[in-house]
Amino acid sequence: MIRQIQKLLPKKSGKRVALTCLLLKKSFKFRGLKKLPIIFRFKFSKALLGSFLALYLLGYQPTLAIPPIKQNLARAEQFSQTQDIQTTKLEFPFALPHPGYLTTSYSSWHPGVDIAAGLGMPIKPIAPGKVIETSYGFWGLGHFVVIEHEQSFRSTYGHMGRIFVKAGDTVSAFSTLGEVGMTGRTSGPHTHLEITKNDKYVDPKTILPEIPNWSKFASGKNAPQGSAN
Repeated sequence: MIRQIQKLLPKKSGKRVALTCLLLKKSFKFRGLKKLPIIFRFKFSKALLGSFLALYLLGYQPTLAIPPIKQNLARAEQFSQTQDIQTTKLEFPFALPHPGYLTTSYSSWHPGVDIAAGLGMPIKPIAPGKVIETSYGFWGLGHFVVIEHEQSFRSTYGHMGRIFVKAGDTVSAFSTLGEVGMTGRTSGPHTHLEITKNDKYVDPKTILPEIPNWSKFASGKNAPQGSAN
């Protein structure tokens, strides 16, 4: 087939076709595997390219990230203490990043709270500040944003679906950081929120407005009007 095409083309073009085919044959040799038929190689490459393009358009740009176990151990060593904050000393009020339910509380091995919400819900900063880090990854917190606030506070928002800010941006309480997602190690859409002060973890529930507890609503107790039991 290739030789027939070469005969129909000018001499220079025919040489290019032969050279291209030779390079394709060499580039698709796999260790321990037989060479795949050209049609399967083409379909595989096309499918792989399409998958990466779809992920990019959806805002899921994968990069290398620390696996969750190593990530938790590193954090445990770096931040070995928590800090109690007296809300009366705060110069500004904190707000919830979005409406939702508390599904996982703060603990020594879970230095934050999980707030379940609908996929794609806008995420707001808990207070005005400056974006100091944005990261995209498959492991651990997935896509996350870190905000630096006054009084040496920092807040981290994990498992985001899309990120709308970049490092260096100044954000207000009305800014949208991104959307609730399911990136990283998660089984459902939610925001993993961590708060630190002077590099020491703080239980977010001690300084945030009350977060409705999912277990109460799941059992049908104190369910708000219009909610599903």
